[in-house]
Amino acid sequence: MESTDVTPLPLEPIREPDFSATGQFDGSRLSVRLWGNADQRGNTLLDAFLQAADRQSVAARIKEVVVDFRELVFMNSSCLKALVTWLRRVQEHPPEQRYAIRFLHEPEAHWQMRSFSALAAFGRGVLTIE
Repeated sequence: MESTDVTPLPLEPIREPDFSATGQFDGSRLSVRLWGNADQRGNTLLDAFLQAADRQSVAARIKEVVVDFRELVFMNSSCLKALVTWLRRVQEHPPEQRYAIRFLHEPEAHWQMRSFSALAAFGRGVLTIE
């Protein structure tokens, strides 16, 4: 397969009163920022956002997706499941389409380390947590 440069389309942000997600492509990286409370109301939106991020990242041959959770106050189990689904999807890509995922966490948000420790088991080989 011949390599072609694809300019990724902008990701449609999530802009809800209590939750937002934005994504910015920059060279070979996608930077994602999550803010607020990712609860049941944001589950479907987050899943669609992550699917779009994955499609665009593969098409543009992105090497790394950095997800900033430092302003995320809460994430329920349904939204955590969306992350698990995304991690599994990335792992199932052929090696040439896989990209690294890096989570930036807030050390004072203890729920993040508990949750991310579990996610690390699902994201083996693609996920790092800082």
